[in-house]
Order: sequence, then structure tokens, then C-alpha cells
Amino acid sequence: MELPDMRFKYLKYLAFALGGLSTVIAAGALYLHATFDGLRLAAELTHFAKQRHQRTLRIEGPVELSMFPRLRLQLPAGTLSGRNSTSEFIGFEQASVSVRLLPLLTRRVVVERVEIDGLRMALLRDKAGKLNAADLLGTDDNAPPPSGNEPFDLDIRALVIERGAITWTDERAGRQLALSDLSIETGRLGQTADGRVNASARLTRAEPATDMHLEVESAYRVGESEGPLRLRQLRVTARGNLAGWQALDAESAVSELEWADDGPSIIQGGSLQVRGKSTGGPFELRANAPRLALTPTGPEAESIDASLRLDGKLRGGSVRLRLTDLQPADGGLVGGKLATDLDLRMASGRLAGNLAGPIRWRAASRQLELPSLAGDLNFSPARPGTSLLKFASEADARVDLQRNSAGGHFTLRSEQQQAKGSWTLPRFDAAAIGFEIDVNRLDADALLATQPARGPAADKAENDRFDLSALHGLDLDGTIRFGHLKLAGLKLEQVKLPISLHGGRLVSAGHSLSLYGGSLEGSLNIAADDGRASYRAYLQNADLAPLLVDLGARQKVAGTANFFVDVSSKAESRSSLLRDMQGLARLRLKGGSVPGIDIGQAIREWRGPIGTRQGARRAHRERESTAVGELTASFRIDGGVARSTDLKADSGMLRISGAGEIDLPQRQIDYLTRVTLLVIPLGPDSGPLVSLRGVTLPIRIKGPFDGPDWHLEPGANLPSTVLSAGQAAARSLPRVIPRSVTQAVGRVVKKAVPTPEKAAEEAVSE
Repeated sequence: MELPDMRFKYLKYLAFALGGLSTVIAAGALYLHATFDGLRLAAELTHFAKQRHQRTLRIEGPVELSMFPRLRLQLPAGTLSGRNSTSEFIGFEQASVSVRLLPLLTRRVVVERVEIDGLRMALLRDKAGKLNAADLLGTDDNAPPPSGNEPFDLDIRALVIERGAITWTDERAGRQLALSDLSIETGRLGQTADGRVNASARLTRAEPATDMHLEVESAYRVGESEGPLRLRQLRVTARGNLAGWQALDAESAVSELEWADDGPSIIQGGSLQVRGKSTGGPFELRANAPRLALTPTGPEAESIDASLRLDGKLRGGSVRLRLTDLQPADGGLVGGKLATDLDLRMASGRLAGNLAGPIRWRAASRQLELPSLAGDLNFSPARPGTSLLKFASEADARVDLQRNSAGGHFTLRSEQQQAKGSWTLPRFDAAAIGFEIDVNRLDADALLATQPARGPAADKAENDRFDLSALHGLDLDGTIRFGHLKLAGLKLEQVKLPISLHGGRLVSAGHSLSLYGGSLEGSLNIAADDGRASYRAYLQNADLAPLLVDLGARQKVAGTANFFVDVSSKAESRSSLLRDMQGLARLRLKGGSVPGIDIGQAIREWRGPIGTRQGARRAHRERESTAVGELTASFRIDGGVARSTDLKADSGMLRISGAGEIDLPQRQIDYLTRVTLLVIPLGPDSGPLVSLRGVTLPIRIKGPFDGPDWHLEPGANLPSTVLSAGQAAARSLPRVIPRSVTQAVGRVVKKAVPTPEKAAEEAVSE
């Protein structure tokens, strides 16, 4: 019967004990609050920072103590200087530190929760590679060892940072970046801890231009029995613009990370996914490693997969990589096999195939080597009806991280073609690629031709335009050489084509080639931003007849041509290229012929109109031509119209001068020539022409390029003897010339002057 009384008795003792303990704690808290000296604590913290780390700590006011809702030290704005320096290393607008009560009675501070608002931190690595926070992190060999009398015993239950900003300056690498809008919230931090961390910040950099929003979240565990650090479900996201890549959306994830200082660190289920836009269009990059072991000698992995997909308007496709049997070797790494699958779409066609070979990483020199890649590549030209091109491919590459450069060689072989070349990337941060390529022969018409228009109006306008956007986003310097090149129907040899492409501007200065017994040297300049283009070239001693035949021109002009041109225009479309053309040109033609008319025969037919001062018209005749010993002319081009005032030509029978204009966009010619008959041609009707010797006749050439008409201008100022002879000739002419006479004259003319077709055929056969 005493048990209930005894139970209540023990409860009464427990209540008395708890009440007494509460009284003692309350009394201690009241005593602490009454005797707390915030100025003295700030002074002691300042003294500790100066003596222990040779840094100056400034706290703008006294440290305040609040008892509710928890025991908390409230710090005003403060700064901490660099080691042995007056520059600011860390600053904050305000901070609060929640501490335990009992250790304060022994003048020790045990931190449970830290809240910082407006944190500022300036991290610096100098040219010697030393970090300005090395003494605080315990990695500075010159820093004094801990004395054991530090007033802090960190066992933080939570860390909260709002509105933070961190700058990072690397003087050795010449890089600088900044983190702003920094927000961090963690669980417990200490030698043994288990919690979660969430962080976000804005990353900015001036060069290359970077503006990214970052987020990190993960669960973590720190404990001596289970290793120093373990992360679970780690996720890092980044969104923004980075070095020319726009609208990036990147996410990296790790299922589990076990980090060990002595043994291997294991990464399970690592993956990376990046989406964004570059100058070439949208792209997507993916990579994953099922298991990656970071050993003291290097990483080990059975396989690592990566893929890149491009969805640009001009360039697209995919590249897939698979690396197997990665392991440490000779102070570096070796990969048993790196397999590459390509499927790329370009304006000229589609490239597909595979390359495979070993891979090696040399840690001492920080070089990544691909000594021998081999495989097969297939190219399908965009032009319908062309055959598939198959190449056996060999390549090698080297990436030098110490010099931030890369380079390599390649060889492509097919049944009829072979291309060899090399490439270099002098600097990673400025992706300007250098190259040298030698091709034995190439049919560019089959590779560059686009598909025919689908409709008459809209598709014609679309095909007429030049898309210069492909010039953006590329930095190239190099030379391409062709032994034989077919382009626009022309057969070119010994082509040397220097290329420089930077900032959307393409320059080919000093290109040269041989064609049709002659040579050409020139310079080309195209700017993608404003669409301006300029070209300067000099063609020497080219056989004009076969050149025009291969171009598909109807006018079969024969002779040896020298031609100089210096023009500029808008390269927005084919029509604007001619319509806006400005510049000058000079032409010299030797030993040739002008098609469409036999001047001697025309004068015979015009004897009547000449005598009566009447005009006459003679249509273009395909089978007629006039031999010319030498023809020269210079042109001033304005708005696509070439005007000339100094046309000169001569042969044994004629002397010609003239002036006029050629409308390039409309393909029209309007030229007034003055033809002087120097020698009377032999023939049955040459007698009446004697009076025309030395007389200048105005003849206008007018009409389309392919077949202009020839007009005898009316009212020619002729001597009276010429007029009387012409009138007599007109009266004596029969209405119909006998057929036997015309046939005889035709045979004589054919023997004396070859037709343009015959001249062209003889030139081609030669």
C-alpha cells in the first residue's frame, strides 16, 4: 500500500531537482546577460585575428547578446583584411551567431548556427600559385600551428548566407570571375555531420562574356567511421550565356560520391546534359559514366559515353563517343579504345562514318594524345543524282593543356581523290583554327550545287539569296590547295586559296590558279554583317574560246584574254551582286574574233542605205564573226552598269573605236562603234566599196548579250564621192542577188575568217 506514496515521493524529488536546475540556468543566464561585455568580446576577436592570422578584423560597433528565442550573438557590419595587408578579404553587412550557453561560462564559444547577410569575399591566387585564404584553410606552411587556446569550437548546426558576393582573381592564368546573389543554406557542419546543402548564385565574367545562374543541392554525410565525405543525389544546374553560347541549360548529376583522401574516391551514376544555342544553331551535349573511380594514380572506368547533337539551319547532325577501359599507366592514363560515330549534315551534303583508336593522357606534360584514329567516312552530296563518295580515313590529334593548344593531321583517300592536311588550335580561349589542306582533285560543282527550286516565285527568290550567316562563329586561318578543281563549269589547276575568317569577315588575299593556258591572281573580301563584298583580280593570257564554252556562254568569242577587275557590291543575293556593283575593269583581247556579224559583208549589204544616209538594221547571225587582231577597252562600273569611252580594235581590214555601256543586271548592251574600212575585201562586188576606204561608219550594237542587233546609224556624215557612188550602187543593185554569187562569196569568207565555233573547237582540241 506504500508503493503509490513512494512513486509520488520520487516524482516530487524529480520536480524539485528540475526546478533547481532551471533556477540555476536562469540565474546563470541572467548573470551572463548582466555581465556580458560586447565591446570586450569584439576586442578579443580582433586581437585573436591579428595574433593568429596577421589579419585586421574591424567590427563596426559592439557585439550584442539576445536571450530569446535563443542565445544569440548579433554582430554589426564588419570586415576582415588580407594577411599582412590592409585590403578587404571578407566583409558583411550583419551577422548573427547562435551559441551554447554553458561553454560561454568558461569563456569559450561553441557555434550552433551562423547567419550572414551581405557577405563579401575576395579570393586571389597570385602568380606564384598561393591562395590568399591558405592560412585560414590550414594549407599555408608558413602559418603558425594552432595553440589550443582558440576561443572557437565550431560545431555548426546550420549555416545561412544571403545576398553574398564572391570574386575570384587568378593572376597566374589571367582570369577573373564573380559570384553575386549568393545564397547558401546547409545542415550541420562539423567533423561528424549529416544534412543537406542548397546553394544558388549568379556567375559573371567579362572575357569570355559569361552570365550564368547556378544552383547546387545535395545530401551529405561526414563521419570518421564512414569516410571523410559522402554526397548523395548531387545535382548542379546552370542556365544563361557562356562564351558565345546562348540560352544554355546545363544539369550535372551524381547518384553517390564517396570522397576519400587516402583510398579511391568513387562516383556512381555520373551524368551531364547541356542544351543551348551557338552561332551554328541549337545543340545538345550528353555524357554519362556508370562508375568512375578516382584513385591516387588516376581515374578508372570501364566505359564513358558522350554525344553531341547539332540542329543548325546550315549545319546539323550528331557525334557519338564511347571510351572503354580507362586506367592509369606510366604516370598518366590510357584508354583502350575511343570509338567515334559521325552523322553530320552540311549545305553541301551529308558526312557519316566512324573513327576509332587508342587514347593516352600524359600527366607530366598535360597532353592528351590520339595517336592513330582510323575508319571509313561517306559523303553524300546534296545535289540529286550524284554518287556517294567513300573515303578511307586516318587521323591523329594532340591536346596540350599546358600550352592551351591542340593540333593534328588527317588523310582521306578514295578511288579518285586524296586529301591530306593538318590543323592547329593555338589557344582554347580563342578558338581560331589554323589549317593546311592539299587535295589532288575535286569536282566542286557536284558538292556545292543546291537542289532546284520547288516553285517559280518564292523559291526563286529564296534560291537567289546568299546566306552569309555561316561566316559567323568561325575563326579560321589557313590555305587550301587543289591540283585540279572544277568550279562553275571551269577547269582550274594549281589552285592556291588562302582563307582568313574572323568576326564574320572572310578574306582570301593572294589566291592564285592556272586556267586555259593562263593564270589568275586575286583577292576576295566578304563581310557577313553588312553584306559587302569586294574582289580584285588579274587574268592573264587565258584562251577565251574554251573558257566560254565551259561556262555555257552562247557568245563564242575567241582569242587570248587579259582582264583586270576591281569591284565591290552587296553580296545579299545574286541580283544585288550585279545591281549594286561599283568599280572598274580593263579588257585586252588578242588574236580573236567578235561573233554575230561579218563587218565586210554588212558593209556590202548597206551600200544603198549608206548612199542615201538612211539607217539599217542587221540581226545577230550565229555563224558570222569578224576577226580582230587586238581589242582593248576600260570600264567604269556604277550601279551594275559598265560604261566605256575608249574601245579600240583593229585588224588587217578594219579599225574600230567606240563608246557605250553594258547593263549587267539586265544583260543588255548599247554600244556606238565607229568602223573604218582600211582594206577593200576582194570579191565580185568590191568595186563599189572603193569609195568607202578610209571612211568611218557609225554602227550601234544594241540588244541582249546573247544576240544583239547591229544598226547602221542614219545621217552619217560622208563625203560626196561616197554618197554618189553609194547611190549609183543602190540603183545598179539587183533586187535579188543571184544564188551562185552568194554561195561563191560565202565560200571565200569561210576560208578567210574561221567561224567562232571552229575557233572554239580548235582551242579545245589543243
